[in-house]
Amino acid sequence: MARHRRTGWVLWTIACAPLITESRLAAAEKGVKPRVEKLDNGLELLLVERREQPVVAGCLAYDVGSVNDPRGQSGIAHLFEHMLFKGSTIIGTTDYQAEKKLIEEQEQLRVKMNLEMDKMRVMKRHGKITDVLDPAQWTPEYTAMKKRFDELVEQERPFIKNNELFNLYTTNGGAGLNAGTSEDFTIYFVQLPTNKIELFFWLESDRMANGIMREFYVERDNVREERRLRTESTPTGKLDESFEALFWQSHPYGVPVLGWASEVESITAQDVRDFYKIYYAPNNAKLVLVGDFDSNKIVDLAKQYFGRIPRGATPPAPIITEEPKPIAERRLHGEADTNPQVSIRYHTVAMGHRDEAALDVLAQLLSGKTGRLYKRLVTKEEAAMGQPSASNGSRKYAGYFEINATAKEGKTPEQLEQMILEEIDKLREGEISDYELQKVKNQVLAFSVQRLRSNTGLMFQLAIYDLWYDWTYINESPDRMMEVTANDIRRMVKNYFDPKTRTVCIYRTKVGATKETDDPEVTAALAGVPPEIQSTIKGQLAKIKESTDLEKLQTGAQKLDELISSGQIPDDKKALMNLMLKTMKSRLAELEAAKKESK
Repeated sequence: MARHRRTGWVLWTIACAPLITESRLAAAEKGVKPRVEKLDNGLELLLVERREQPVVAGCLAYDVGSVNDPRGQSGIAHLFEHMLFKGSTIIGTTDYQAEKKLIEEQEQLRVKMNLEMDKMRVMKRHGKITDVLDPAQWTPEYTAMKKRFDELVEQERPFIKNNELFNLYTTNGGAGLNAGTSEDFTIYFVQLPTNKIELFFWLESDRMANGIMREFYVERDNVREERRLRTESTPTGKLDESFEALFWQSHPYGVPVLGWASEVESITAQDVRDFYKIYYAPNNAKLVLVGDFDSNKIVDLAKQYFGRIPRGATPPAPIITEEPKPIAERRLHGEADTNPQVSIRYHTVAMGHRDEAALDVLAQLLSGKTGRLYKRLVTKEEAAMGQPSASNGSRKYAGYFEINATAKEGKTPEQLEQMILEEIDKLREGEISDYELQKVKNQVLAFSVQRLRSNTGLMFQLAIYDLWYDWTYINESPDRMMEVTANDIRRMVKNYFDPKTRTVCIYRTKVGATKETDDPEVTAALAGVPPEIQSTIKGQLAKIKESTDLEKLQTGAQKLDELISSGQIPDDKKALMNLMLKTMKSRLAELEAAKKESK
């Protein structure tokens, strides 16, 4: 299955914004009013009828993310996201009963292998070996068991129908099948023609009820490789991970979504099976549809397909760990293959908190080409490149306010830091004009309409907001921001921007490093991308450059080319999409040239 990774849904969300119609504009001005239903087993439905085109955007969003990973099993939520694309007892198999016997034999052998792996971990602690994942350092017993395990995997392959879920969707007109795991949610989504919506209910209810651990240990190895490409091989991946762990010292937000490598390697199929029973139950999920359908018929389909699935026997455990207020400034200094840059973070509030709107407005005052940071750091001081940015990241359980800037040649991150702090101090006591506030509020009004233009975009917002706070946030947040005053802004700075509580990250350019952001095209493409996902996109670019899968690259380039040609991408995202396409085509040319030489 293609693109069922976190970067996939991020980029799909960025690109998915068709032209707004008059009827949709009118609907946006009135706000969103989904039909909300709840089945007896706890599954909640959010349904928005839009009859303009015979298509439907649908998702199943689960109230589970990396914050729910059990201790010692970081990355399990993300790993399970992968497993649900492997099919079920019905989908993805030619003979499940025959396959089941091989899976059980594999798992029995894995129990013995895990015990031997534990012995090798002790050997590592005592200095007898240096890497438990290095085959050259394995014990003879583990080597023999691994050989037998690989034989069992090969015996299973004839019973596996690869990508059957993906093929069932696409051959019936489905598009954009994907999934994403974050700290706070896991979401599975697709677009379908209206007359194929029942297929969505059949396949997604099957995944909820009948998911299995098919090729589990093979997929676990793939996740380890994904971590290498997205974190360990990107310019700032491991440093960004360290920054998160430094900022969130107690809260589970400090644990990476991909998990710590040593823990991912120890997760077993039974661990994931236990996780599945708790979190993939109807009472822990939201089903969201936006598009052309009759909601009465949809409710009937939901009862028919999902109503037969019982509530989870064990309710998910609540997240009770809170981040204590920092007592001293924390700083991280690192060297990376990138331009010098600085990030400053403060702890703020969760989504729905009464201060969230003022923090959002404050971020807007600082950001953009007309914001205070750009005027000071770029226009006046000529010290920063690109666009310095500020953002308030209110999540389900907590939040943060972050400011980022990249230094021009001849300037240092420390100089940028000082200028940023001076601008914050001006907000603490200085004047905030009515003009500045009104400019931001005009942007809020414009965005409140723009963000409703896409069925898929609206689907995401309804699902995530309802998991984090309440779906009504989509209507309430613009009104809350419109009520923010200058005094509210000053109060935010005084309450949350205490020098003792900030965390600062400074990256310097590694000696002899190649700075990919020196490329004007890369700099321009990433200028409009939120800082918190820039490293993720860089990781995806790196993955494309290393890919050897000619067929996947060709398919991806073709689909992206069609999307760009359709004219459905906003102007501020075209540079990013064109960069992705150019990178794919460049890698394709390299692979095709190598193929010709080999002949």
